[in-house]
Amino acid sequence: MLRDAVPSRSRQSRALLLRSVDYRDSDRIVTLLTEDYGKMSALARGARKSQRRFGGALQPYVLMNVYFRPGRGDLAHLERVSVDRSFHEILRSLGAIGAAGAALAVIRERVPDHEPEPAVFDTAVRLLTALNEGVPAEEALLCLQIRVLALLGFAPTLDRCVHCGKTPAQGRSASFDGVRGGIVCRACGGGRLVLSADALRRWAVVQATSEFPEEPWPDREREEIHDALAELDTSHATVSVRERTAAASGRWGRRIS
Repeated sequence: MLRDAVPSRSRQSRALLLRSVDYRDSDRIVTLLTEDYGKMSALARGARKSQRRFGGALQPYVLMNVYFRPGRGDLAHLERVSVDRSFHEILRSLGAIGAAGAALAVIRERVPDHEPEPAVFDTAVRLLTALNEGVPAEEALLCLQIRVLALLGFAPTLDRCVHCGKTPAQGRSASFDGVRGGIVCRACGGGRLVLSADALRRWAVVQATSEFPEEPWPDREREEIHDALAELDTSHATVSVRERTAAASGRWGRRIS
């Protein structure tokens, strides 16, 4: 819980907007991912009317500098916001909008409140930067999902059977079970899905690096990784598969307001 012995003391951090909800006549309650204080909620008084304090900074797909005072409960008081960097090119592509919105939804649901996660914050900024530069949207979203799972300690086991520890033969596919958290050898019952050797290698490379692909992946690899993440999603997370994956088809073009 974000508390301070002196409630009026102001704090500052870079932040991304995860969600914004209108409140009363002119206020907003916003959910932010801050670089220094983790995920937090704040009351932005007059945000729907005040251009002086918030202007156009309190928007999705903007890296902000936020100034706030801790409240007596979980809700901080947002004092003012300025733009650090805008990722406005994202708004030119429905696929990029969908991937960015879904990625921020993943982070909103995965990251605990008031626990600084600077590596997750950096990954989110890198994603928005990459989408702003026009990288393939679905691949970028899948990369973010893989990295956030790993950074928060939820990465699936892909180098050995989760039950007996047997390692798969080099260059061979492996059965995957999202409920059990990784690959499962045939002797231990196998899994509903199969990850090819190429998909396993791709996952390992993505998890170990911070870059986003400039070219689309082969269809089979993308679909296998998508399906494995979707199964992990239904087993462990609350963000819907539709939110995470519709960027590929462009059906989900709704902005986070």
